[in-house]
Amino acid sequence: MRVLTSHLGYDLGAAKRAVVAGLAEGETPDCALVRDDGRRIPLAAEPAVHVDAWAGGAYARVELSRVEEAGRYRLEATAGGTTVASEPFTIGVEQFAAGTLSDVLYAFKAVRSSGEIDRKDRAATRWGDPEGPTVDARGGWLDASGDPSKFLSHLTYSPTMSPQQIPMCVWALFEARDRLAARHPRFHRALGARARDEALFGADFLVRFRAPEGYFYTGIFDGLTKRLEERIVNAPLPECVRTDRFQASYRGGGGLAIAALARAATVARDEPLGEYDAASYLDAAHGAFADLERHNRDYLFGLDLATGELTPSSESIVDDVCALLAAAELAAADPGRPAYREAAERRAAGLLARHRGDPDDPGAPGWLEAWDDGRPYFSPVEAGLPIVALLRYAAVLPDAATAPAATALAIRLAEELLARTEAVANPFGYPRQRVQPRGGAPRDAFFFPHENDSGYWWQGENAALGSLAFAALLVAELDETEPGLAARLEAFAADQLAWILGRNPFDASMLHGRGRNTVEYSRDHPNVPGGIVNGITSAPDDEHGIAFLTEETAGGPDSWRWAEQWIPHSAWYLLAASALPSTAAE
Repeated sequence: MRVLTSHLGYDLGAAKRAVVAGLAEGETPDCALVRDDGRRIPLAAEPAVHVDAWAGGAYARVELSRVEEAGRYRLEATAGGTTVASEPFTIGVEQFAAGTLSDVLYAFKAVRSSGEIDRKDRAATRWGDPEGPTVDARGGWLDASGDPSKFLSHLTYSPTMSPQQIPMCVWALFEARDRLAARHPRFHRALGARARDEALFGADFLVRFRAPEGYFYTGIFDGLTKRLEERIVNAPLPECVRTDRFQASYRGGGGLAIAALARAATVARDEPLGEYDAASYLDAAHGAFADLERHNRDYLFGLDLATGELTPSSESIVDDVCALLAAAELAAADPGRPAYREAAERRAAGLLARHRGDPDDPGAPGWLEAWDDGRPYFSPVEAGLPIVALLRYAAVLPDAATAPAATALAIRLAEELLARTEAVANPFGYPRQRVQPRGGAPRDAFFFPHENDSGYWWQGENAALGSLAFAALLVAELDETEPGLAARLEAFAADQLAWILGRNPFDASMLHGRGRNTVEYSRDHPNVPGGIVNGITSAPDDEHGIAFLTEETAGGPDSWRWAEQWIPHSAWYLLAASALPSTAAE
């Protein structure tokens, strides 16, 4: 029996939950919160339940939310004649923000591209064109602990799996800075300039990483060789096969790059501290948007996993979402151009038309249709991005005809997220998505399916947790959101951050340098303080099970799935933590 809590404690005024693990089904432990001064506060626990096919026995949720006195505590649980206690933790003002935000910002600076890598990237060649023009690919952030590549996105051969990487991080740093100003002013005073400078550093890379024809490049990738001479502008396929399909589509990172540069332009007008001025950022965004409006479909491609042949592809929901955010940010940065409003309205209408429900069960939670084949939208990285894009559109263009419908859909998607998450035994509050394995039928599940369009890629989903937490907090703060729903969404968001910070079945903090039982990816490629590892997955041999790094898998070929750090995790965590409600007195 173990008591699991957030290693970094809990925020006053927020939802606070612990979990007792290792119980028998239906067993209800006796629980008490014990202050350092010895005072005991009795707590009620729920009966223990098994979660899917997760290991670790049955789990019982313990609600701490009524405790509103700052202090240092342990949680004691007694069952079957045995008493166990948690490690000490703090309940205090803005615990999540105080304990993590500076570290996460530091991690971005720690993985900046520099030195010999930048000297090589200054004149990068393009795959298949060694004698052609070179690309100034200096700057940006290295992708992951064991991969010094730089990506706008990879998996670009999948219609719905292209993760948003460097551009998303740039946009997130700008957005988090604004959220801190609104929600956590004292942290904005301490960290706002650092977030701005990091965001501008990323924006400068995006300006350079663009072809004269107008498009952004997808990435610069060395095939995992770690050899400088192999750093070439390309788009990878499975088994590190490289191609010349390096033009970034909307879903391939181009849309978020436009959104990030439009945001950079608005900041640089008042704070011209990047390598470029506001006009240069905006000109790059203008030019890339015009190119993608003409050529996005030309840049899309698929992959036949059986033959290895590249195939034509059509737009997916990821194109709609990324193009919507791009158009919305351009409309905010340059409101005098009606083309951006028109594009945003068109993409918003496309998203509105994708919502589906079960005709045989009208009360069941709905979903968004992702592609032409009818598959649902699900993501191990940015599951909350559709809600974020819809609400950014409605905020920038509140008088648009579809803005109220966009807000209503965002609220409905949040309600459906909660309904799906709460439909099964789930003491941790881990989110469930409607997924569809490759060759299989749609179903609701905790984790991303192993069988998918990538042919190989599945990993821990800490980025998805952060994205869903951020999306939930955006919906919770809307005037249109009913107070009871807002409270549930804030509790859901707190659950996701608590999971990342140790309140999970493995009692492991995912943020390096904070908490306990953090895992190391590789002695040769160590994780950096403040970075966030990929995280927990379903079991390799059982989609209903659960897995994390073990002694058997540490250092093995699959260790990256759990223990490698990746910059999107940090970006989405930063957004969620910056948007948490604050009860701090200013």
